[in-house]
Amino acid sequence: MTRAQPPRPGYTTALVRGLRKRCPRCGEGDIFRGWYTMNESCDRCELEYEAGEGDTWAFMYLSTGGITGLFIVVMLLIRPATMQIGQGVVALAALVLIVGTLPRRKGTAIALDYLTRRARRDAGKS
Repeated sequence: MTRAQPPRPGYTTALVRGLRKRCPRCGEGDIFRGWYTMNESCDRCELEYEAGEGDTWAFMYLSTGGITGLFIVVMLLIRPATMQIGQGVVALAALVLIVGTLPRRKGTAIALDYLTRRARRDAGKS
């Protein structure tokens, strides 16, 4: 049984829903069933989260690169007392920021993928 489609969210709404780890289309279903274990689709509106394998990789790589770039800038601006302290701080910060933000970045990537697929479908209709 196919459920009724929820109203189409705006771009900002879909992105905020993804950032909150919720379905970008309906905002009610969870993207993850664990810390980073994804559901295949929304249990409310049945949106398939990753229709094509690897559709979210580009955003994930670019966001990781952005965080890494931020570390480089901080390392150039702040000089630690010793190299070992600097290495330890950078390693800890990288672990917290890169790994800690994975689910939210993945949720945002899923929202971007949803918006891209929706735009392609709309372009095909005209």
